[in-house]
Amino acid sequence: MIGLVVAEMFTFIIRRNWVIRLPDSVPASVSRSFSALIPGFIILSIMGTIAWALSHWGTNFHQIIMDTISTPLASMGGVVGWAYVIFTSLLWFFGVHGSLALAALDSGIMTPWALENVALYQQYGSVDAALAAGKTFHVWAKPMLDSYIFLGGTGATLGLIIAVFITSRRADHRQVAKLALPSGIFQINEPILFGLPIIMNPVMFIPFVLVQPLLAAITLTAYYLGIIPPVTNIAPWTMPAGLGAFFNTNGSVAAFLVAMFNLGVATLLYMPFVAIANKAQTTIDEEESEEEIALALKF
Repeated sequence: MIGLVVAEMFTFIIRRNWVIRLPDSVPASVSRSFSALIPGFIILSIMGTIAWALSHWGTNFHQIIMDTISTPLASMGGVVGWAYVIFTSLLWFFGVHGSLALAALDSGIMTPWALENVALYQQYGSVDAALAAGKTFHVWAKPMLDSYIFLGGTGATLGLIIAVFITSRRADHRQVAKLALPSGIFQINEPILFGLPIIMNPVMFIPFVLVQPLLAAITLTAYYLGIIPPVTNIAPWTMPAGLGAFFNTNGSVAAFLVAMFNLGVATLLYMPFVAIANKAQTTIDEEESEEEIALALKF
């Protein structure tokens, strides 16, 4: 929010030419440095004054955001988790980094929930002891999403890579899948997102946006049936599929199996759309061949 305000302030000042002008003989790089002095001084003065006033009143920018946005959102519970699951992939489809765009829900709400789970586990020594004491664990702790939903990255694209190996006959898709597999194993999926691509690809829109809510529903069902325990540890988000769930639950084999089951579901969901992409490419190739033949006959 501050970044948006500062950018508008800078633009406002520049458009009114409240800048230091140097002769044309001065190198452009030096001239640009001087032209930013007055806008920078004004912006720093205004923002510094506001920060000092807030501090005098016993608060700050971050606390205001926590009190007015984060705390009310946190009280909504599962709505936050479902919003994060749905919109991360939807934003990515249009080329916007979903996880970064919704980082406030992650670092401001779901990661603190994970820390509370860890603290409870450490205090009582086990999940059962904490539950027996009347304590509750947060379901939507951020590592839960990394463990069971973001398998290979946003959109569970490790399942897509496997589906390409199983189903696709397109050489270009298989080559992209080979290149994307090493990073996909460790939850990084930009190579497949931009290489296949998934971004702005209408064939992949349905599975890419649908897979996360589907995996979330499976995970919540397993949790409320008592099949998997809550998240009680925070392993690196780059842990491979299955291992992340195992370590984030302090060694639950059931968690590992549910994560692998989810990966299988994601693979099955992507497979028919990979086949559709094959047919679409075949049709395009046939049309191009017909055009080439027609041009050859014409000349």
